[in-house]
Parts: sequence; C-alpha cells; structure tokens
Amino acid sequence: MEVHLAPGQPARLTDVDDLRRFSVIMAGSQEGLASLAEALHGIVAFEGSEHAWVSVDWLVETSGRSGSAEWRDQFAAMVAYARSKGWMRTDPEAIRGHVVRQAG
Repeated sequence: MEVHLAPGQPARLTDVDDLRRFSVIMAGSQEGLASLAEALHGIVAFEGSEHAWVSVDWLVETSGRSGSAEWRDQFAAMVAYARSKGWMRTDPEAIRGHVVRQAG
C-alpha cells in the first residue's frame, strides 16, 4: 500500500491490495513539507521528514475495498502487525509510514 503526496494535489492511495508493505511517497522538496502538512491535515501528519502518520479511517475509506470482508481482515492484520512494532497511534488512529521522496 502506498500513499502518494504532492503539493497542490489530493492524497492518493495505490496498491491497496498489497497489505504487506506501507510507504508514503512524497513528490516535491523538503521546503514544501509544512504547506503539504497543512493541506493534508486530518489525513497525514509528518514526524520530521522521514516518517508520516496516515489516518486509518482515510485508508479504509479511500481503499475502495471497505465492503470486502476479506480485505478488511487483511487490513486488520496489517494494523495489528504495525501495532506490535510501535507503528500505530491513537486519537486519531494512524499508521506510521516511511517517507520516500520522489522528484516532482
């Protein structure tokens, strides 16, 4: 699962059926991080420049798979694994992803 972020664009979710990995792909420069964080408030919160917390509710809603019991079970397993590694937070519930930078 990948969350794609770019200045001036809505957050986009790809590879929704690959629940064995989770990354945040960010286009743009480090200087644009603050404005990107402000634009994506409630969806993504950055932890420095290397990690981002992504709303679990947003992931489920955006996946297009929330009606699939099989997908929801696999997603719950991904969340449980992330929780066991300390990659989850509550209030609001979010999963931590590594930020991968791309030119753009």
